[in-house]
Amino acid sequence: MYGEKWTDREKKIARRVFDGAVAEELASTIADFKARAAAVNEPEDMWALEQYLRDRRRDIDRKYDYRYSQLIWVFGQLLREGRIREEQLAGLSEEKLNDIRRASGR
Repeated sequence: MYGEKWTDREKKIARRVFDGAVAEELASTIADFKARAAAVNEPEDMWALEQYLRDRRRDIDRKYDYRYSQLIWVFGQLLREGRIREEQLAGLSEEKLNDIRRASGR
């Protein structure tokens, strides 16, 4: 799993799926942030919102690691969370798909 080579075609598929997942998660975070910001009434609420953003940034930065040595794990987590669908990974080798399924717990 660690030393797998990625073909040019697989790299393009991986980049498209990865970028799409990041964009969707960031858009979801922005929408959630706006709703939370609209509900701020007290200074404590403002600091809680700041903490929320800090936590989300940390979680997103940890999750989205576009090193080829990490993509199997990244895609496994995204599949498990429902942020990507297996069909989006069509075109990756069967070995990579099996490794992603295992990483997702499927």
